[in-house]
Amino acid sequence: MPVSSAELIADPIGRYPHATVACFDPTCGGLPRRSLDEPRTIAFLERLARLGAEGVLIASSTGQGHLRTVAELEAWFHCAARADLAETVPMALLRPEDGERSNLRLMDRLAESGYPALFLRPGTDLPADAGDEAVSDSLAPLLAAAAERGFAVGLYSISDVSGLPLTPGAAARLVVAPGGGHLVAVKVTEVDYDTTTARFLAHPALTRLKIVQGWDPHLGRALRDGPRFDTEGRQRAGITSGLMSLALFQYQHLLAAGRRGDWQELEQAQRAATDLFRAMQDDPHHFADLQRAKYIMGLGHPLTGEVTPEQVGRVFAALEGLPRPADRQRLARSLDLMGDGPYHDRLLALSS
Repeated sequence: MPVSSAELIADPIGRYPHATVACFDPTCGGLPRRSLDEPRTIAFLERLARLGAEGVLIASSTGQGHLRTVAELEAWFHCAARADLAETVPMALLRPEDGERSNLRLMDRLAESGYPALFLRPGTDLPADAGDEAVSDSLAPLLAAAAERGFAVGLYSISDVSGLPLTPGAAARLVVAPGGGHLVAVKVTEVDYDTTTARFLAHPALTRLKIVQGWDPHLGRALRDGPRFDTEGRQRAGITSGLMSLALFQYQHLLAAGRRGDWQELEQAQRAATDLFRAMQDDPHHFADLQRAKYIMGLGHPLTGEVTPEQVGRVFAALEGLPRPADRQRLARSLDLMGDGPYHDRLLALSS
């Protein structure tokens, strides 16, 4: 059985998953709007769990996501709950701009389905200049409602999606708001480490929370910094990564290097994953369109778009151009996770 919400709340640093996959959303059907491929979704999640994923985040931001309707999110949450995840911890991300009524209904469905944890981020309906008070006040009712239902709750800073970041000051206000005792983590997917992740780690009101790195190239630094910001020297930093959806074996390797303190190997392995990330990144200041890798893996085209041969070619050029064969092999194996995608033979050749 996965860790319970009560266990997460009692010991966030010790019990929160060290590494969580921000999951792809397998799709089928045609445009103008594709559907969730439910059998493929269950198979993908069960494969991640069987291969050792500690946590899975559903309705994440991977691949320019956040396009699903509320009804589609509800279907995705319900479908994912049918997967046999063994000890892997399922989590869900809610969107405040969907409205309180919709989010309360989704919370009820998540509780019925056995999710122990959910995440909240600033809503896209907030003004761009919203301060800490406005951000925390907008999230406080959802935090209280989640706590009433027994969830462990994470906060999420991803200004690339929400339009403005969550700041440590806003998070600190929520720690002392009704339900604040249920907060267990802050996920930080921001380009600048020093003004975001580093400040969350250092903030005195957030010392019991796990700080989860979401912008992957900063992972090595976060893991080095994490124990320095815990009075017992525990690892306060973790990761939730969309790249892990397409690079599971590579991330297992680099995280093992971090546990050994082999920072040079972690950085080299991360550099290879970052090269693949950049091959799907059209703007260096915005998160990559990981839906291109989702298609290569045989998990379908984007919900409202289509991956082009040119975009696929960029990914393979980056993969084939990696200087270290071991990185190329692990990443090719990861992209061939399902074993039956449209590029299976090409990936199989690269993985040997």
